[in-house]
Amino acid sequence: MNQFSAFLRRLSPVQKTVIGAVTIAVFVGIMVLVNAVSTPSYGVLFSNLNEQDASKIVQVLKEKTVPFTLDDNGKSILVPKDRLYELRLDMASAGLPNSSIIGYEIFDRTNLGISDFVQKVNYRRALEGELARTILNLQEVEGVRVHIVTPERALFREDEKPTTASVVLKLRTGKPLKRDAAQGIAHLVASSVEGLDASNVTILDTRGNVLTETGKGNSLAAMTSTQYELQQKVENYLAHKAQTMMDGALGMGNAIIQVNAELDFRRVEKNLEQYDPENTAIRSEQTSEEKSVYRDSLPPSTRSSAVTNYEVNKTIEHIIENVGNIKRLSVAAMVNHRAVPKGTPEAPAVEYVPRSAEEMDRLTEILKSSVGFDQERSDDISVVNMPFDTMNEQTLLTDGQTPQEFDDIAVKVVLIVSMIIGIVIIRSLLNRLRFRMEPDGPGDVIWNDKVAGALAAAGPDGRRVHLPPVEEDVPVEVALKTERRNLIQDYVKKQPEEASRLIKVWLSEDV
Repeated sequence: MNQFSAFLRRLSPVQKTVIGAVTIAVFVGIMVLVNAVSTPSYGVLFSNLNEQDASKIVQVLKEKTVPFTLDDNGKSILVPKDRLYELRLDMASAGLPNSSIIGYEIFDRTNLGISDFVQKVNYRRALEGELARTILNLQEVEGVRVHIVTPERALFREDEKPTTASVVLKLRTGKPLKRDAAQGIAHLVASSVEGLDASNVTILDTRGNVLTETGKGNSLAAMTSTQYELQQKVENYLAHKAQTMMDGALGMGNAIIQVNAELDFRRVEKNLEQYDPENTAIRSEQTSEEKSVYRDSLPPSTRSSAVTNYEVNKTIEHIIENVGNIKRLSVAAMVNHRAVPKGTPEAPAVEYVPRSAEEMDRLTEILKSSVGFDQERSDDISVVNMPFDTMNEQTLLTDGQTPQEFDDIAVKVVLIVSMIIGIVIIRSLLNRLRFRMEPDGPGDVIWNDKVAGALAAAGPDGRRVHLPPVEEDVPVEVALKTERRNLIQDYVKKQPEEASRLIKVWLSEDV
């Protein structure tokens, strides 16, 4: 304890603070590690629960004295992993969760005397629940509600009302629902309900945003959206074909191509009825003969007539022209200058020179063939040779990095800097503990009588003496040896030539 007290007295306030902080950090780390080792690992028992199911499951877990934790605002229940599957089977035997989504299991219970109206309502509830379960399988959907409205059948067709449905989706964070997926949900619901058309299905999210087209499939808004998408697909398809051809001829990054397509969205139906008078055929022929008998001696007379009906060649055509035919194409292409290597192998250089007119004509012909150029449609194509703006590769790499990549780099830099700072603090602490007692004057250190007398005999000029850090009195022999060693080292450093001659004399005397 005396040595420990002396050790503490020699420490500065900063050293005491650092040692205390390190001790507390080590103690806290050990406690956290012990707590993490002793705490059981938890797994998700159920998730996306409503309040009724969650309260019932928690009550059962409390009765079974099973430790559990709640997550996701009480919608998820976590239990120890070693009992996860056992508890799921127990909850399934108890019919939990049972009020989240009700499907066709509503008909498992036999109810005598149920009315036809209640039976229809139960069927609609079961159908809505089954559709909700199916939609929940999508990765983007976290929760769903389905409502179906089936009107009563009317006596006359003009009095009937169409079946409608609405779907409310709760999307997962960071996973927006694509338009194609929303249309797929609409068609799924329409195909599952009798008499329901996909255009009568409305889908919206929990924020009130409509995710499907509100108009009919043949409405102006729907047709305009479909036409725009078709135009984009045609332009991207033709641009990709032309870009592939140019990249193969010039190399990657030496050509930029854009295509503008004008499509004809007119819906034309033609009924043609043509007659050919040159080509005729006998359709029917009628011949009549009439005889007259006279009373006189004159012989009877005969008169005949023939009627022939001819059928004229007739052609009837019903023509429906395709919608979305290409009406006109406009192609624009930029071609980079040719790269010509110059300089020496030690100092290579590249010079960009314009391409020849013959080469540009060949490239134009390649573009015309790739996009299906037609002069009769008044198609336009423009190929321009111009130098591209070159950028440093390092700049491209830096600009191409996403914010997520920058965040990862920043985290790594912070970790490295923290490790370096920790190493520096630990090394500084160790160096401070290896301190030396270096008095600035003769009266800075109090020595006992034996050591003071020995040092006076060894160093009368009052030189600074370096002693090891000890708590008790240093033996006289050790102090004398240390002082003599220091004096010899100082003499050798100050007068190396004389020290070398002295060593030679000692060696010659030994010989």
